Amino acid sequence: MTKKTMLSVLPLLFALTACGGGGNSSAPSSEPATDKVVVPFWTTFGQKNGEALAKKAEDFSKIIKEKTGVEVVIETTYQGAYDDIKNKITQGFSAGNVPTMAIAYPDHVANYLANEPNPGDYVYNIADYLNDAEIGLGKQAYLDDEGGIEDFVEAFIDEGRHYAREGMFSMPFMKSSEVMFYNFDAVKALMKIAHPEITSNDQIKEFVATMDWDTLLDLSKIALENKGSVLSTLDYPIWYDSDSNLFISKLYQQEIGYCSIDSNLKGKIDFESGENRTRAEAFVNSLVKAKDDHLLTTKGVWNKYGSDAFKLGQCIFEIGSSGGTGYNDPEGGAFEVGVARVPASNNNPLYVSQGPTLTFLKNPSISKAQNDLRMKYAWQFAKYITNAPTNVYLSIYGSEGYLPVKYSAYDTAEFADFMDNGEVYAESYKVLINDIKGRYFNAPVFKGSAELRDQCGGIVTSALLGNKGTVTELFDAAIANAKKGF
Repeated sequence: MTKKTMLSVLPLLFALTACGGGGNSSAPSSEPATDKVVVPFWTTFGQKNGEALAKKAEDFSKIIKEKTGVEVVIETTYQGAYDDIKNKITQGFSAGNVPTMAIAYPDHVANYLANEPNPGDYVYNIADYLNDAEIGLGKQAYLDDEGGIEDFVEAFIDEGRHYAREGMFSMPFMKSSEVMFYNFDAVKALMKIAHPEITSNDQIKEFVATMDWDTLLDLSKIALENKGSVLSTLDYPIWYDSDSNLFISKLYQQEIGYCSIDSNLKGKIDFESGENRTRAEAFVNSLVKAKDDHLLTTKGVWNKYGSDAFKLGQCIFEIGSSGGTGYNDPEGGAFEVGVARVPASNNNPLYVSQGPTLTFLKNPSISKAQNDLRMKYAWQFAKYITNAPTNVYLSIYGSEGYLPVKYSAYDTAEFADFMDNGEVYAESYKVLINDIKGRYFNAPVFKGSAELRDQCGGIVTSALLGNKGTVTELFDAAIANAKKGF
């Protein structure tokens, strides 16, 4: 079975909705005369993936110059973390300083849309470009632009349609999810105590790959009680890198309402009251007990990711982004690293879809014609960096942990070779492809959804630190704070 065939059965969590627009509706009636088109692209990329992206930007410019005679410069600029870009763009709309392309979370795009004085003032509707007669999907073979929207993994492309407004306002670039890295040497020693009947390496890996959240906590308790035999340097067995993802993922897995969009297209917090509130509080209280029992800690508690603690043997299980796989690989092969899907609750393995998403913006300080000209080439560049060979290059050799966004990427020789020889990176990919199998949730995004996500993480962090009131009081404060942004 080919990788494309495997991925083609990925279940959709949400039905695909029809795109609006099409044809040449977005093309400017007349383009401004210019010798060069500069397309600003703000990114979160550090040195390695930033250099890989810059190389592909140069390649794209050469192709466009050769084929059309137009000099295009994709001006990639590192702007910090996701929130840094969000803040700069939000302020930039009034100052007239925003890029044409930007890396974003869908939550952030929802805020850009909500801040528009009039619909369409700030954010381009990508649906208007999908079927354009000249530059729509599949129209430019010289950009390796093959296939239509159906070539994108459904759950990834569907993410761009979950806004309060009809249309498509973001598109996937490279995607990731959470995975669980584990110290296989320590787990092997642990299993001799917890499950002596499970002896072979393959049996142990299968057990970890299929265990649930409660089993993970039980194993962690046994590990602490037997540190001398399992891992003498052990502190907290479980380290979770995202307090927000921990809260939100478990709500989805336990079928506790998280958020929705009401009939007025406004955000709604579904765990604000009633049974959802009771169950959500109960879950957070269970995390507090796990922390008090020294079984679990989080990035929010320590203000740092767990990769260093993992490599130092201070934790056995490190739950973080597949995009950070390389950070969990110990120097000199100090121990064998295993990778598995994050143990789920309620026999309901649903996972967050994350990683770089693209959005396209209009700078209020320049004319519509200038914006549209920039967008014309920004869109073509977006197609280029999501084509199969380029996306594989950026995902594998640039990020070493992000997943390509098109089915055709999984059939390339480069990706097949990587899967055979990529060691811990390949193991991370295999979990995403073979174990998670597209079971991602796409939470609704609306004005204030980014703030809601942050407040949910704050509930977990504050509860585990135990210094800002009862869990009920933390929920009350977080909900009130989140609703200020709605």
